[in-house]
Amino acid sequence: MSIVKLDLDALVKTGKISAAQAETLATFSIAEPKSAIWMSAVLIFGALGVAAGVLALEPSAIMGLLLALTALGIATWLKLFQTDDTWMVLGSAFALMGTIGLSGWVAMEAGEDLVAIWPQLFIFGIMTAGALVYRSSFLAALAVLALAAVLGTGTFYWHASYALIVREPTVTIAVFSAVAGGLYALRPHLSTAWQSLTTVAARTAIFLTNFGFWVGSLWGDHLGEHWVAGDSWSARYEWRETATHIPELVFSLGWAACLIALFVKAPRGGFLSTSALVFFAIHAYTQFFETFADDAVFLIVGGFMAIGVAVLATRFSEKQVA
Repeated sequence: MSIVKLDLDALVKTGKISAAQAETLATFSIAEPKSAIWMSAVLIFGALGVAAGVLALEPSAIMGLLLALTALGIATWLKLFQTDDTWMVLGSAFALMGTIGLSGWVAMEAGEDLVAIWPQLFIFGIMTAGALVYRSSFLAALAVLALAAVLGTGTFYWHASYALIVREPTVTIAVFSAVAGGLYALRPHLSTAWQSLTTVAARTAIFLTNFGFWVGSLWGDHLGEHWVAGDSWSARYEWRETATHIPELVFSLGWAACLIALFVKAPRGGFLSTSALVFFAIHAYTQFFETFADDAVFLIVGGFMAIGVAVLATRFSEKQVA
């Protein structure tokens, strides 16, 4: 039995069918059972409870690995043998549990060696495989973030504070702008299911590209420091004396130019133009207080300039939409 899903409102709006035909087709619809969705939610919480209890009784990396492999096995079985969409929630949940659990096992086994490149590449491979096998947009985003960790990008938390770390701004910009561009170029040639996956991954890469510009505009970049310099601060300072350094101004001007170009070229109201405008505001705010915070005259001038830019951007957007 083949099942076809139609967006009747969209078909009527585009004139492909009449309103009367839409009403007729609606009478043939099959009601989706809600019981399986609720059952999936209960099973998910039950599985999480069992996993937490087993780990509490036997807190070991091997037990965590067994639970992760079991979750992946269930997710694979549901994907292969349960074609009913009502079990999709349960399958996706087990896929996430298994993939993240397997990555956690790699991190536990690596221990202090997690900063090395091979465990991070392994985790990136697990996340990518999980995203492709189970067609998970969430895992696609995590895969891009895992690749960022390979390049020395991550976050750090302490009490009431959250830090963004980009150790290789230039490499981060180059890699993730290429990833985003490649995925956007590939997207039109893919089916709808794969388009969703590539869109999420590409947008995550765009965020990371902007993060690279952001950090670079504040401190510049000593190329290769993440891999070449020593662990101690004294070794890093000594290495920086002879390292290739890209100054902050290059990142500041390059970031502004890229954001303006993206805002002008991208369709209005879409993710690209909106994110470009948001990061342009972040860029302006950052440089405004980083560079001119101590000078009252520059603060006044900069404030008027910010208002002017905001008005022009709004007028430009309204004109393009019209």
